[in-house]
Parts: sequence; structure tokens; C-alpha cells
Amino acid sequence: MKTRRELKTRARAAMGAQRTTAVLILLVMALKVLALGVFNDLAVGRLSYYPLFVINLLVVLALVALMVNVMGEYLKIYRSEPTHVMALYPEFMTRLGHKLGGVMWMVLWVFIWALISVPVILLAVYLLKSTGRGMRLLALVLIGPVHLLALIPAIVKGLSYAMTPFILADQADIPARGALKRSMAMMTGHKKALFWLALSFIGWFVLSVLTLGILYVVYVGPYYQITLAGFYEELRVKAGKVTAVETQAELDALDAIDGGKVAIAVEEVEVG
Repeated sequence: MKTRRELKTRARAAMGAQRTTAVLILLVMALKVLALGVFNDLAVGRLSYYPLFVINLLVVLALVALMVNVMGEYLKIYRSEPTHVMALYPEFMTRLGHKLGGVMWMVLWVFIWALISVPVILLAVYLLKSTGRGMRLLALVLIGPVHLLALIPAIVKGLSYAMTPFILADQADIPARGALKRSMAMMTGHKKALFWLALSFIGWFVLSVLTLGILYVVYVGPYYQITLAGFYEELRVKAGKVTAVETQAELDALDAIDGGKVAIAVEEVEVG
């Protein structure tokens, strides 16, 4: 599997080959999110709560499905396959339930694991309301670090589920819930590598904030997403090779049992 440096180098090269498309894909998503915010600002006071809620829900679900398409297009860019921004739309309705189901299932489980931190919040609220000044100060000092520790299971699970959108975009034969399980299997032993890969972009994220998100749209976001696509591609290829080796071992075992000759060609997949 490629190192962090090799992944980022390959991602930069792939992005450079289709830079305009890589930026436009993220720009389209950013403009849609911005448009939703503007719509809400204009609609408040003009629409009642329930119609506004339904409209927002439908738009968010559409953005979730479109996000899976975005991951698929960035994966194509990493693989050096030609694509363009309008490729997001032709298959938007294709397997819509599959995309939504997979992502929402992932979000649900991350949320469930995050609930572990709820008792910490409740304890902090209790200390702030019913104890003396000294205990309140102690609660204020400790709540941040303790809450972060309580979120560690959710963070770990989030890393474990991180490949789900790429799987939904790339492997149509896998059911929505199965995509989550496949991500967990692929990420076994690789969660730390993904964590450090994401952390290596922290400087870029800070610069993006300082430029009000402009740098993120025109460079950092596409670069980061293509790098994640590369991480997925490396895991996919590795998983395929392991499966092929296991299949060969099973056939060798059968060959030894029945005395016959069983052969299999294991195709080596090259990732440039």
C-alpha cells in the first residue's frame, strides 16, 4: 500500500490533470449548500415550520445522494479516468435509495456511538447547577478534555465507516448496509493511517478558514477528497489481492485432497 506521501503526490498529479473539473465538482456542491442557506434566510417568516422542514429535508437528502456521486467522480480522477462536472447528474436518480440508505445508516451508527458522551454532558450540567463555585470551576476546566475522551469511540467508528461513500459509488452490487460492513472490513488495521492522513491536512484546513473557505473550494477540498479516494483505491486493491490469494489457497487445499490439478490465475492489479 502506498505511503501517505505517495498518496498525496499521486492525488496532486491526478488533480493537476483535471484541475478544472476537480474544482467545479466541489464548487457545485458548495453553491448548492449556500443556496439552501440563502433560501432558509428568505423563507423564515414567509413559510410555516412544516413546509420549510419538508423542503429542507428533501434538499438535504438530495445533497447526500449527490455527495456519493461526488466521491465517485473524485475516484475517477484519482484513477486518471476522464470525467466532467455534468457527470454528477445523469445517474443522480440511479440507486438513489441505495446511496441514501448507506450514508444514513453510517450517520446513524456514528450518532449512536457519540451518545456515549451524553452522560459526561449531563454530569457537567449537574455540577454547574448544584455545586459550589470551586466544583463549577473544576467542571468548566474538565468538561472539554473529558468530553473529547468520551467521543473517542465515535471518532474510531467514524474512521472505520469512512470508506462507505466510496463503496456506495464504486460497488453497485453491495447492499446499502453491506457497504458499512465492507468499509469496516477494509479499514481493519488502517484506521490509524487514515487518521494521520487526515491530520496531515490540518495546516491546509486552517488556511482555508483564514480565506473564508475560498482556498478549500479551489484547491484544498479537491486535493483532500482525491487523496481519500486514493486511500480507498489502495484498500480496494489490497482487499482484492488478499481474496485472490485466499481463493488460490482454497483451491490448493482441494487439489491436495482429491489428487487433481486445479489452477487459477491471480490477476495482479497495478495501481500507478
